[in-house]
Amino acid sequence: MASRKKYLQLHDAVMERIRSGSFSPGDKLPTEQAMMEEYGFSRQTVRQALGKMEADGFITRLQGSGSFVSAQARTICRTHRIAVITTYISTYIFPSILRGIEDAATSHGYSILLKATNNSIAKERDILSGISAQDVDGIIVEGTKTVLPNPNLSFYHMLASTGLPLVFFNGYYPDLMAKGLHNVRYVVMDDRQGGYDLTHELLLAGHRRIGAIFKSDDIQGMRRFSGYVDALAENDIPIQDEDILWFNTETKHTVAGQPGFSALLQNCTALMCYNDEIAAQILAALQGARISSVRALRSFDGTLPARQPGPELYSCPHAKERLGALTAEKLLRMIDGADEQNTVIPWG
Repeated sequence: MASRKKYLQLHDAVMERIRSGSFSPGDKLPTEQAMMEEYGFSRQTVRQALGKMEADGFITRLQGSGSFVSAQARTICRTHRIAVITTYISTYIFPSILRGIEDAATSHGYSILLKATNNSIAKERDILSGISAQDVDGIIVEGTKTVLPNPNLSFYHMLASTGLPLVFFNGYYPDLMAKGLHNVRYVVMDDRQGGYDLTHELLLAGHRRIGAIFKSDDIQGMRRFSGYVDALAENDIPIQDEDILWFNTETKHTVAGQPGFSALLQNCTALMCYNDEIAAQILAALQGARISSVRALRSFDGTLPARQPGPELYSCPHAKERLGALTAEKLLRMIDGADEQNTVIPWG
């Protein structure tokens, strides 16, 4: 039997190094001269091997720059593992979201590398610096303080530049999305429309002094606030500065103790809350309040019982497991080479 042609022998050797992760998407291959010396083949043989790899889509050859492993090569060197970077793991709505992600991933034969930032930019940096394209086939991320300038965006750019797919959930970094990267997408709730709809409902019920308590360091808070502003403006109701209370990650557990909170309870007949963690604080504060005008609360995430002492309450349910599943499924399709679009899920 004739021996395998020399250029195919070299082709197989280089492809095995790609398959094993020695060369990853984006990496530059050794020069033709280096391959000639390492493998003992002629320049013509080396060029034939590189030509086949280029024709098969596993490398790209740039005149004057060399040969580089393509994003398509990721299909033959998969780890069948995805990284999931979330702000929190075991509290509030996150167990349900993560269950949706895990169920979708494991049903396709993927395991999960789970990390939590606790909404800390420093922790996010530590996690991102420890992840490489050789470790995982894709990354699911809930961004950290997404509305603020983030020094970690360079890590996301670096990971995306290797062809690694990234899908954000709940929130995303507008500056990163503005780059138009084909392998960076998001799955989020329609927060602006949600803020508008809940505020509009309160207006239809006759409320004209509607207070708002929103989070200032993530895009969800800003978009829900934008919907609130749109609904008031549409009904020619001026916004009162004293009717708006802002908090951030570091102050979210002490909202009821912030300056202006008591005045908010006295001046407003209804309140819009960023989420149920905040609504729960308001309900507790109202039980001990000597004077309050609040008759209605509107919130997000659907974790509070509708019937309880105090003002009339409605919390819009969050599509927790569905959001998690859609996020994972989008990432898996991107790993397979699909061209995906962003997904926005309606509230309710």
